[in-house]
Amino acid sequence: MNNLNPNQRQHRHHRRRQRTWDTENHRRRRHRECGFPLLLTGSRKPLAKHLSCKERGFSQPSNVVYQLNHETQAALIEAIEDEYKARAFYEAVMNKFGAVRPFSNIVNAEARHAQRLAALLIKYRVPVPADTFTGTIDAPDSLKAACKISIDGEIENLKMYDRFLSFVQEPDIAAAFSQLRDASANHHLPAFERCYSRL
Repeated sequence: MNNLNPNQRQHRHHRRRQRTWDTENHRRRRHRECGFPLLLTGSRKPLAKHLSCKERGFSQPSNVVYQLNHETQAALIEAIEDEYKARAFYEAVMNKFGAVRPFSNIVNAEARHAQRLAALLIKYRVPVPADTFTGTIDAPDSLKAACKISIDGEIENLKMYDRFLSFVQEPDIAAAFSQLRDASANHHLPAFERCYSRL
């Protein structure tokens, strides 16, 4: 290096500094991708190998969505189709008997439940099934019979969510299933039982 003129020495020093910055920037980027804070070590030695997040033992960032297993995908699809079916039945009852309670209240809740499940399907990149129930279900001959059918439907809804909660591992999906189950148990089912008892 002593044989280099000042310009050549400056150029070589600049290239060495650039490699150091490139290495440091890469390390920063990999830490961000793995979702970990950057730990500055002060070392200016280039990395011998750029390891992946998995090779480093780091978990993926929380905003990276992985693919659901088939059982959980099927659970989401069954759940939203059950909400579609319930909404279609309640709409059929109101078309026949008018906007009577509790059908007029609960039909809106079923729509919100379906929207919440659709959002989870979209998040996990599972195609949202179309509603094939609206307009295809007939109401019974009496309002009392409609309340009894609704009671049976809500009981089946509870069993369905209990079954799903026995194997679903994703916290957001489990939370949604649990809350929808509680809505059926604590609000919908008692409302239809009151409806049945007073008619």
